Amino acid sequence: MTSFITLKEEIIDLSLCASCGLCAAVCPQGLLAMNGDSVSLPVFQGLESQAADTCGSCNLCSEVCPGYDTGVMESERRIFGRNRSELERWTGIYLSTHQLSAADPEILGRAAAGGAGTILAVTALEEKLADAVIVVGRDEERPWVPKAYLADSVDRIIECAQTSYCITPNLDLLQDGRYDKIGIIGVPCQIQGINKLLNLPEHLPSSVLADKIAFTIELGCASNTSLGGTEHLITEILGIELADVAVMRYREGQYPGQFMVRTRQGQEYYLPFYRLVEEFKKFKTFRCLACPDWWSGIADISISDGDPNIFDSSREGISAKASSTVMVRTKTGARLLELAVRRNAAKLVDYTFDNNLGLERKRQRYRSYAAMGDRRIPLAPGRDMDYSQILSDDEVIRIGIGSKQGRPAGQM
Repeated sequence: MTSFITLKEEIIDLSLCASCGLCAAVCPQGLLAMNGDSVSLPVFQGLESQAADTCGSCNLCSEVCPGYDTGVMESERRIFGRNRSELERWTGIYLSTHQLSAADPEILGRAAAGGAGTILAVTALEEKLADAVIVVGRDEERPWVPKAYLADSVDRIIECAQTSYCITPNLDLLQDGRYDKIGIIGVPCQIQGINKLLNLPEHLPSSVLADKIAFTIELGCASNTSLGGTEHLITEILGIELADVAVMRYREGQYPGQFMVRTRQGQEYYLPFYRLVEEFKKFKTFRCLACPDWWSGIADISISDGDPNIFDSSREGISAKASSTVMVRTKTGARLLELAVRRNAAKLVDYTFDNNLGLERKRQRYRSYAAMGDRRIPLAPGRDMDYSQILSDDEVIRIGIGSKQGRPAGQM
C-alpha cells in the first residue's frame, strides 16, 4: 500500500512521527499540512478515506519520513563512502571538533551558548552560500510559541538566535518558491529527513526540493518537548497568564542562562536552566524518548552546548565563558566554518569531544527501549557498544559524566 494511509498507519498511529513537516513539503499535490497542535502532526487535506485514490502510486511522504527508518546508513554511504564503526556509534563520522564563541558581543549575548548556529547562518547569507536559512524564533502574536522562519536577513537570524526547547515543524518551509538555496538548522530527526530526501532518485518530483539544500547544521538533542511543557513553566510554575507574556526566552542572561518571561506590565520572572530539564521530562513524545540519536552524524556540521555538564553547572550555580561544541563532518561544513573564522566572526579552539550529559541520557534511554522490545522504535544507525547495565534517566542525571570531564577552559 502507498499514499498517506501508509504514513498514518505505520508512523502517525504508532506515535513515531517526528513532527518535522517534510512530508507536507514533499507532497507533489500539496495534500498534507501540519495541524499546529501542541505536538504538530501531518493531516490530509481532504477525505482520508479517499487518500489511496488521490495519492495513486505516490509514496514520497513515507519515503522521506525519518520517524522509523532514519535512513542514516544509506546517507552515510552517500556522504562518506562508508558507514560508521562501532566506536563511532554515538558520535558519527567527523573531520574535526572545536569549541567556538561568537566574536560579536551582541550575538554572544543573544545566543544560548557560543552562538555557533547564528554565526554560521550569518556567514552563509553574507557569503552567498544560501539565499535563506531555516531557523526557529518566536511567534510574533504569541511570543511563548516557537515558530520556524526562512530567514533571509542577518537581523532575522540574530533575532532568532538561541535554542528553542520545543518541537517545532520547520521543513514544510522548503515549499517556499522564493529561494533557490536554503540552509537548514535543525534537530537530528529533521536532518535525517533531509538526507532521505537527498537519497531519492533525481527523476522524482522531490528533486526540486533536494536541489535547494545548501547545507545542514544540526543541534545535539537529548529529546525535544511539546509546547505544553513551555506553557506549563509559564502558567503552573511561574503563575503567569499566557495572554500576559510579552517576551519569553529559554536561556537568558549569564551562561548557562535562565528561563525568562517578561510580562506586558514589564515584570520579569526567571527559572534556572536545570528546572527546565526537570519539568520538561513530563512533556515528551514517544518518538523523542525512543530516538536513537543525539546527533544524526549526517549533517555538514553538528553543534551542541559547550559545557557537556550543563545541567550540573546550572544546578550548582557554576558559570563559564559561553561556548559551543562544533563537530565538522563534511567539506561543505569545513568551508562554512573556515569562512566564519576568516571573517573574524568566531573565536575557535581545537577540542577533543568525549561525552555530553544529553548524549549519555539518549544512549541509556534508547538502550532501555531496545531492551524492552515491546513496541516499534526508530532504527539505530549501527551496533551499540557492549555494556553491562542500563541506567535510568534519573540515574544518568544524578551521576552525570564527571564533574570536570570535558568542561571548556575558563570555567569557574
